[in-house]
Amino acid sequence: MTRLSIAVTVALLFLSSAANAKIPVLNLGDFCDFMAIQIDRAHGQVNGFSNFSCETGNFIGLIAKTDGVRSIIASVQVNDRPGDQFLLQISYPLLNGGTWSAFYTSDGYKMKLYKSGTYTVIK
Repeated sequence: MTRLSIAVTVALLFLSSAANAKIPVLNLGDFCDFMAIQIDRAHGQVNGFSNFSCETGNFIGLIAKTDGVRSIIASVQVNDRPGDQFLLQISYPLLNGGTWSAFYTSDGYKMKLYKSGTYTVIK
């Protein structure tokens, strides 16, 4: 599975540079130091993947306003917590020093903060 993740990462990076498309890569510290995000501005949708060394896996989401502030809101896998559901909120537009928060629920009713911090755009 690790080899497949690396192969997909490399293929997407090469394909994106060949098509001159910019796919931002974020460093969210110890939560994930390599998170590639593909943004479909026309439809307000996002999707992406994480490096194999991250706590996270694949994700899908949208760009929305929360409390009047634009954010990326995504449903994300957390590898060592298969029984919990996670939402990732990332400030948008993507700028160095932006904020992020990961929330989870175990029962589908109560949402709790898992981790939060600032991010760096590394690509």
